Amino acid sequence: MRELTLQEMHFVSGSSIADNPANLFNFVGDRLASSIFGCVAAAITGGSIGYLHGGDAMGVLGLSIIGQLTGGVTAAVIGGVGGLIGGLLVPFDWSYPLALKAINTVIGGKV
Repeated sequence: MRELTLQEMHFVSGSSIADNPANLFNFVGDRLASSIFGCVAAAITGGSIGYLHGGDAMGVLGLSIIGQLTGGVTAAVIGGVGGLIGGLLVPFDWSYPLALKAINTVIGGKV
């Protein structure tokens, strides 16, 4: 096991962000971009799943369209909030491929 240098200790403790304001802006910008992209991708994916399965149990009375619309809107809101919170927690480099995979799944019809 080796000793950490002073610069490595600053990076590990997080004090390097306070030393350089550009690091703080890069960090905030990265997480903001990740949260916006994750929010949009999760809202689209959740809305499509909710719309497809929202009216499954209401077909007898002809109310499946109400169930589909309610399921689509509700799932889009829940997915959007989840994507927003999840995007704030992870960097953009990690969330970008996942969001693209989710969008490609919806476009490909594999939901």
